[in-house]
Amino acid sequence: MKRKLIYALLVILIISFSTVGFANQEINKEKAVELALKQNSEIQKLRKEIEKTQAQLEEAEGAFYPTIDLGTSYTRFENKRQLGAGVSSNDSYNVSLDLKQPLFLGGELRINYQMMKNRLQMTKLNLEQKKEEITYQVLKQYYNVLKAKKMLNVREQQLKQNKRYVEVARANKEVGTHTKTDLLQAKVSYNQAQQEKLVAENNLETAKLALKNTLNLADDKNLTITDSLSWEQKKFKLDEVYDYALNNKVAFKLLKLQKETAELDLQSKKNRDIYPDVNLLAGYEATDDHLSVDGNWQTTLSISYNIFNGGRDQDKIKQKEKELEKVKIDEKQTKDDIKLAIKNSLLNLRAARDRIKLSKLNLKQAEENLDDNEFKFKEGLITSLDLLNVQTSYQQVKMQYYQAIYDYNLAVAELNKAMGKIEELN
Repeated sequence: MKRKLIYALLVILIISFSTVGFANQEINKEKAVELALKQNSEIQKLRKEIEKTQAQLEEAEGAFYPTIDLGTSYTRFENKRQLGAGVSSNDSYNVSLDLKQPLFLGGELRINYQMMKNRLQMTKLNLEQKKEEITYQVLKQYYNVLKAKKMLNVREQQLKQNKRYVEVARANKEVGTHTKTDLLQAKVSYNQAQQEKLVAENNLETAKLALKNTLNLADDKNLTITDSLSWEQKKFKLDEVYDYALNNKVAFKLLKLQKETAELDLQSKKNRDIYPDVNLLAGYEATDDHLSVDGNWQTTLSISYNIFNGGRDQDKIKQKEKELEKVKIDEKQTKDDIKLAIKNSLLNLRAARDRIKLSKLNLKQAEENLDDNEFKFKEGLITSLDLLNVQTSYQQVKMQYYQAIYDYNLAVAELNKAMGKIEELN
């Protein structure tokens, strides 16, 4: 009996730990990006689109091979009909075997096949582009969670300080070094700090919800972030960054393929005006009053050439020429846009770096100033209002410091996105 009870308790404990483990999700930056790329619905749809385009490419390849059709039919006539030499019957059986092999279509088959290969490659690039966007989105939300955690820590520290100020003001009031006004002001600031802490907690939960939504995690799953908000100075040069973007940015590769596809499409339309279609047709047919394969072969070489169709071919050529011109305009505009995005990211990076260094220096001075004024307040040399003004200044400098670190990390992520480089997470 005792053994059964022990087993039951063990089972309950295992289930309890499993439930806790399932409800809690510990992630770091690398895990967050990995989850998003694995579970994002847009990425899953693009993977299916790649599979579909691969099948279409195989279909285009099949156009090079002959088409073979086997057919059979039975017809029942009201009156007997002559089916062949000395044969008349109400029944007619027909068996046919037809073959069609395109010999030359002005390069249309080859062009269509190459266009489909380009389309497959573009679909794969669309997937890579979506990965860039999702990675940036995850990093932005992840850094926002880290910043919200720091802001909450600031508010928690503020609350502890204000509680201590109330205790000091109450003790000093009793000995006559502080007035009732000092005590009331300290209490009001303590209550205000409680409200600010609640706002910070809400901001953190909101930031986590946004991240969980992108990671496709349930709202009730407890998300634990194992990283902390920090920064590491990186060096970038505009020319090197832009050269990297020209060679690696997915948008440029897509435009190159779009341009090549537009040129192939234009060439296909021009070829229709220049070259004839040449096809080889072969067939075997047997007709009798019973099912039979005793028939005749026939072979045909078919050549057709479009002389006039109301100018529609020329209109199509003009359309394709305009499409090609549009792609060239898009190419130039994209280069300008990406170069501007890179410049903006580099400026943001430099500004955030300078603010981090300045805020760090200011934070050290503000902390020393706060310690000095806390001592004066304890000794009854300054009022609650004087101390709280110093404390407010200290809190603002600290939040500016964390905001600058967030801005720097975000600027790095923006720059990597602009240059087509997935951030090196390790």
